[in-house]
Amino acid sequence: MKKILLICFVSLFMIACTNEKVSIDGEQHKSMKRIGMVVKVKTENLEEYKKLHSDDNPGVRHLLSKYNMRNFSIFMVQLADGDWYEFGYYEYWGDDLEGDMAKLDAEPENSKWLELCDPMQEGILPSQKGWKVIDRIYYNY
Repeated sequence: MKKILLICFVSLFMIACTNEKVSIDGEQHKSMKRIGMVVKVKTENLEEYKKLHSDDNPGVRHLLSKYNMRNFSIFMVQLADGDWYEFGYYEYWGDDLEGDMAKLDAEPENSKWLELCDPMQEGILPSQKGWKVIDRIYYNY
């Protein structure tokens, strides 16, 4: 039942991974990729996790922008199984997603951020650590 609820909810939220030409201020731009992700938040860390991600905490927002990640949003929901899940979404506006993610990973400030956040999360699959990228199955513009 727990898996079915999660699969149903994730299916409704599938908004990730597409490349398309988009406009910025009316000007044609390089390909943009939509990324959706899901992760479980440990209940005992829920309030601390929310504080870290509150609008008034700058966290690593400037690094996300620096490495071409825009419109980054995180949604949280408690499902019928009692567990809390986060669904993240961002748009990647660069030319080298893999390269930019490697540069982000190399940022000392980002490493410190992940040291705080990662222990508060758990994967939704047995062998998974952290966020699971999910496939976009529908998009309406």
